[in-house]
Amino acid sequence: MNQYPYENLSDEEFENLVIRICKEILGIGCKTFSIGKDGAKDSWFNGSAESFPSIISPWNGEFIIQAKHTKVYNASCSDNDFSVNKSSVMYTEIERLKVVKVSTPFDNYIIFTNRKLSGGTHPTIVKMLQDGIGIQNSEIIGREQIDAYLTDYPQIADQFGLYMFIAPLRFKEKDLRDVIIVFDKKRKDISTEAKSYLTSFTVIDKEKKNDLNNLGAEYFEFIKSNSLQYFEDIEKFLRDPKNDKYQRMYSNTVSDLQAAIILERNRFIEFERIIEHLVVYTVENNQEKLHDLRNIVRVFIHFMYFNCDIGKTE
Repeated sequence: MNQYPYENLSDEEFENLVIRICKEILGIGCKTFSIGKDGAKDSWFNGSAESFPSIISPWNGEFIIQAKHTKVYNASCSDNDFSVNKSSVMYTEIERLKVVKVSTPFDNYIIFTNRKLSGGTHPTIVKMLQDGIGIQNSEIIGREQIDAYLTDYPQIADQFGLYMFIAPLRFKEKDLRDVIIVFDKKRKDISTEAKSYLTSFTVIDKEKKNDLNNLGAEYFEFIKSNSLQYFEDIEKFLRDPKNDKYQRMYSNTVSDLQAAIILERNRFIEFERIIEHLVVYTVENNQEKLHDLRNIVRVFIHFMYFNCDIGKTE
């Protein structure tokens, strides 16, 4: 799984992300992307780079920076439409830059993309740029290096809200998956007797718990309207001795999540971000079995919070 889902950003958001990175590695004078006469968008920097490609041997002079964003998940720089076909992104860009260079000479060219960039493809594209544009200082930066920059400059990930997409809250989601699948099959039978098994959900005042965990009032209303109606059924299902195997799976999942949330809580400002992160992580890792049960997955995570299995209580 990729560290950050850049494909979920808009083109403009990705461009702004690239500019923010460039302000760190090149310098604060890096310009916002602007549209040229041919409709292409470039950013400019002039001077000696702060730390690109290294602090010891920085590039200097006139820079052109480009951002090529795709919404295609798992796209690669070796894809035909990006760097192979004569009509591909890279070939088209090289032809454009040849024209730009005649009227506006530049010394350095860097292109950022959220596509995967392998060690084998990288030197091929760099040579394509060097030979095509006619300048030695040419570079392509793929999503792996962007990930590395965001690790070096975590404040950028925070600024763009990307920290919430990291998947540090790892747990054995297949245990939760199996519990949910069996519960979904049995819940119609369970619901007729559920009320007699319901425990008190007032272990802690919910407003107090929401304040402790920074869970928004609007999201809490969503929990009540979307999920509360199922909590009795879940409670009975977990208490039924016949489901002891699934109760243990549920307990192990809760234990894993309690530890993970404590370790990684500072990555998420609002607790609803944690909840939705867990929903997405569980579904995406079990697409075949849980794609049509996304709401039940969310209900279970809501139940964990409401039942004080996850989140602070004091």
